[in-house]
Amino acid sequence: MMEMVYLAVGCGGVIGAVFRFLLDGLISRTALPLSSGILFVNMIGCFIIGFTLSLNPNRFSSLFKLGFVTGFLGSFTTFSSFSVKTIELFLKWGIQPSIVYLALTIIAGYGSVKIGRVIALKIEKG
Repeated sequence: MMEMVYLAVGCGGVIGAVFRFLLDGLISRTALPLSSGILFVNMIGCFIIGFTLSLNPNRFSSLFKLGFVTGFLGSFTTFSSFSVKTIELFLKWGIQPSIVYLALTIIAGYGSVKIGRVIALKIEKG
């Protein structure tokens, strides 16, 4: 059984990392200054995590949840990417843009998780 868990998390992780790479590249082409690709990826991931984890626990198998939440979403939204982008902003444009990015990511991440939870709970109630 553990082999299936490793396979689910590993496959989810590979797919999530590829999705993050592609989506970040696509969005970053807009040339918005605040690392908009990673910010968008993190907010989408936060929303999906909040939504998925707030649904009825019996809706999905534990193997699916491990593969999707731990594997896919774990590699799709990475704190390391967030940290690297913050440092890059600081080195390129100084302290103010990096603080704005930090604040936006934290506040929007919290809000995205909260919105995902509210929507999922409404769906669960019918």
